[in-house]
Amino acid sequence: MSEVDKIAPVPGHEPLVLVVDDQEANLQLLGTVLTQAGYEVIPALNAEQALARIEGEAPDLALLDLMMPGVDGLELAQRLRAGKATAELPMIMLTASHEREQLMRAFDAGFVDFITKPFVARELLARVRTHVELKLS
Repeated sequence: MSEVDKIAPVPGHEPLVLVVDDQEANLQLLGTVLTQAGYEVIPALNAEQALARIEGEAPDLALLDLMMPGVDGLELAQRLRAGKATAELPMIMLTASHEREQLMRAFDAGFVDFITKPFVARELLARVRTHVELKLS
């Protein structure tokens, strides 16, 4: 059994995860890890693309890169919090930063957890599953 197989999504429900990262390679890697674990993924390279792609269907969880050109992850989180369908959306920040100030601003913006880059697939899946289960319970 692979590491990915050990952490499956919620039985009977294929959770929808919004993944936003301005680096296409990161977006593809995150999408592959989540898809192989049974999650449905909505990929987006920026905030505008993310908001457009979730118009018809609110995700169960969002993974947002904090540092992106233009609209960063903090501003995107504020926009998601302002939306009726996404006001309670659990958001996990993806960051290469270890600066406490930035992490605290992210938590103040409504993020529920963080994952540092480069990420470990098993840790990512454990955190995603935990927050999806909390939302769906």
